[in-house]
Formats: sequence, C-alpha cells, structure tokens
Amino acid sequence: MSAPAIHTVPYGHAVWRGRGQQQEVDVMVKWSAIALIALGIVHMLVLGADIPAELPNWLSLNLWTWDHWVPLRTQPLDLALSGGVFWQSVGSLAIPLLILGALILWLDRRSLPIPVFVGWGLLVWTAIMTAIMPPSGLTVVFVVSMFLTAGLQVRSRKRGNPPAA
Repeated sequence: MSAPAIHTVPYGHAVWRGRGQQQEVDVMVKWSAIALIALGIVHMLVLGADIPAELPNWLSLNLWTWDHWVPLRTQPLDLALSGGVFWQSVGSLAIPLLILGALILWLDRRSLPIPVFVGWGLLVWTAIMTAIMPPSGLTVVFVVSMFLTAGLQVRSRKRGNPPAA
C-alpha cells in the first residue's frame, strides 16, 4: 500500500496531507480575515490618538477649505497637520481594511465563495505600499494578504475554478 500523497505549497512551509488540507486552508482564510479586522482596529487606536486634539478644528469645519487643494508644502502648518491627522486616522484605509476583513469573514462563515482577486488585489497593493514605506505596519498586512491569497487560491483550485492570476 502506498503512503498518502504529500503536497507542498510554494507560499509557505506548510505540508498538507489529504483530508486535513481543506481545514487548514479554511483556518488560513478565517485568521487572515480576523487579522485584517484587528489591523484596522489597531491602526485606528494607534494613529487615531491625535484625533481628540484636532476634533475642535474639525468641528469648526477647519477641513472645509480650498487650501487643502494647494500643494502640501504650501499649506499653513496647522492646516497640514490637521489634514495629516485626518488622513492617518478616519480618512485612512484602516476602516476599509476592517470592512474588507469583516466581509471576508462573513462570506467564509457562510461557506460562500470569496473571489481570489480579492487576495491578489490586496497582495499587490500592500507589496507596492511596503516597497514605498518599509518601516510601517504595511509589512504585516502584506504577510496577512499572502496567507489570504494562498488560502483563496487553494480553495479556488479545489472548486475547479481557474486561477485568478
């Protein structure tokens, strides 16, 4: 009798055997979604720490000015800082990242298909952003998106769908 087939995947050091493979892929997708949600929350907590100081400016419609359309270097310092706090917190991609993670988790819990292009899109975007600014949290999002893409790619192949990329 021959031994069960062992499949290695190039995007991880995991070795999957037979029946457990699907469970491991499911766990990979689930925890990637949870990680995206957590990263969105952490981003808002850490980078949103400056919001209370800027809230009075925002409530007085400080951001409702055409001065934001001029080059950043020519903006008054207080306006540039207020805009920076906005774009690093509530205007950042932390909230969409949280929503994307929640959507992936919602689809996963209902065993609904998650398109592979979601993983590939996130992977390509975070690769570019990480290359531009390596000392940031984007490296963590890049790693999470690698696992997400790997899990979605394996699921797609199991279902007989052609690869997305």
